[in-house]
Amino acid sequence: MSPPDYGRYLRLEQLLGLQHPLYPADKDRAVETAERFFIVAHQTSELWLAQAAVDIDAAVDALAEADGSPNWDGPERALEHLGRVTGMVRILDETVRLLERLPIQHFAAFRGYLGTASGAQSQGFHALDDRLGTASDGATSPLYSAYLKALAARATDVEEVCERGAAGAGVEHRLAEAMLDVGYSFWRWKLTHLSLVDRTVGTLRGTAGTTGLSYLAARIRMPFPELRAIREDQHTAQQ
Repeated sequence: MSPPDYGRYLRLEQLLGLQHPLYPADKDRAVETAERFFIVAHQTSELWLAQAAVDIDAAVDALAEADGSPNWDGPERALEHLGRVTGMVRILDETVRLLERLPIQHFAAFRGYLGTASGAQSQGFHALDDRLGTASDGATSPLYSAYLKALAARATDVEEVCERGAAGAGVEHRLAEAMLDVGYSFWRWKLTHLSLVDRTVGTLRGTAGTTGLSYLAARIRMPFPELRAIREDQHTAQQ
């Protein structure tokens, strides 16, 4: 079999054929184009969400290999994955900001064609919530749990890592900071989305029947609260 060219490798024919606006183009081409823009923004977001889940799982797996040996490279590999996740979440945030370029009157024109379709139904979004421990069930983040187990394998804990700081704890401290980077990026993305919804639909109910703005506001939770609390204690201890 001959090696694939660029288009076949990325399956561009299928990928670029997945955008199907429901608003009739012959009714108003500007609205139909705006809906296509809306679809592309959400499709690309789902791709990044799926990849973020893959990288978080890979970070968890890398941390789970902890054996306490000085040559263990799991933390460095986990850092690589978490750095990518932070970048992906920032892209998600920028995508929401890009949607501010969607004229409100155009969105209002095609919104009725969405039926009950809603971002609240995004499995990728809920999967990221689960991995970061911000889901409504209150379950602990598997990433944070893996971090705690990795620290235990090296006979230390989060309190000691935060107390020793970057100079004393090295990669273990960088891992804590990397998780916080992911968490703050995730939090900012949710706030940006809340602002966009407020700007475009205000207090209207969501297309899936949610309460809309209040539903989204209630789901804005900062990941890794235990880690943040321990870091805050360090500030108190220095006073």
